[in-house]
Amino acid sequence: MARNAGKNFALVSIAVDAQGAEAARPWVETAGATFTTVVDRENRLASLYDYKLIPNGIFLDEAGIVRYAKIGGFNVDHAADIDAIQRLIDGGATQVEAKSRAAPYQLGATERELVETRLRLGAEFFRRGARDEAIAEWRHALRLDPENLTIRKQVWMARYPERFHPTIDFAWQTGQLQREREEELAAGICGPDGCPLPGAGAA
Repeated sequence: MARNAGKNFALVSIAVDAQGAEAARPWVETAGATFTTVVDRENRLASLYDYKLIPNGIFLDEAGIVRYAKIGGFNVDHAADIDAIQRLIDGGATQVEAKSRAAPYQLGATERELVETRLRLGAEFFRRGARDEAIAEWRHALRLDPENLTIRKQVWMARYPERFHPTIDFAWQTGQLQREREEELAAGICGPDGCPLPGAGAA
């Protein structure tokens, strides 16, 4: 990515991993990243920008104003994604629209607070080595926000670490998601058109 000599830019990647920096470190080292990576253990960025999946690309200007945000599917190997960021860096645009994947529903303030609390508790339990208790808290959060794949993957990484290290088994993830969707449909958590069911707690 080229630089604009007249402005300063900082590239930061954010790893969403309730297991902390040590879990994220191998991926950063494998990628050979030379920029800063921070770890979002409590999924706070998802709450701030209201996304339910990753990877995402967000460009903020000096005042903290979002000039570009692609939620879901952002990839530094995609020419269109690189071009969007480059135009902002070069000054060729002050705002770039991106085709993002819309959230299927919005949580109300109470549900959002409950999800955040469950995520924090889960992260603390995991930090203390209480894996089962952590998973239980994350599953409570997932019950409130069942389309949130970042929460779902935290559960998977804790329960099935072999599916993520040393490589990510994407085929397994696809099958596991389908199995869990079927279970949630049978349990009445989700309907055939998505999660959660209308009137089931989301605003």
